[in-house]
Amino acid sequence: IEAGRLELDLAPFDLRAPIEDVGALVAPRAQDKAIEIIVRYQPGLTSNLIGDAGRIRQIVTNLVGNAVKFTSEGYVLINVGGEIADGRAKLRIEISDTGVGIDAEKISRIFDAFQQADVTTTRRYGGTGLGLSICKRLVEAMGGSIGVDSTLGQGSTFWFSLDLPVDT
Repeated sequence: IEAGRLELDLAPFDLRAPIEDVGALVAPRAQDKAIEIIVRYQPGLTSNLIGDAGRIRQIVTNLVGNAVKFTSEGYVLINVGGEIADGRAKLRIEISDTGVGIDAEKISRIFDAFQQADVTTTRRYGGTGLGLSICKRLVEAMGGSIGVDSTLGQGSTFWFSLDLPVDT
């Protein structure tokens, strides 16, 4: 990614597959913590798209993995929504949790490499601080945007939006 040589593998895919795969992947860890994993796919929204399913899976895996890591009770919601117009799907994928949340002062740096919301999170939860930076670069390479809304002590919603062609 740093060298600008990231190549996307654009192909027809069913968006439901990588979303549901991630839910199944993290389910055992969530179950160990008594956290509910909820997957919601907007009714009527097509799932037949053209894009890089592997990179989308990578982004969702990282965001959901973080949500489970930083949530000790409650739930993690994977919500896929959007609209279809002129043969394109304008998608918004949100990962919401009832976890520790992020201090408002630290949100602006959360997507920077080697940054975490709090230095104590590295000691308590582990991690390098690279995951969100990689997610941001992948989303941007696909022409999308990424962000977070959070309240300290109440949870976070990480989201990314993509504009992908619909596979007819």
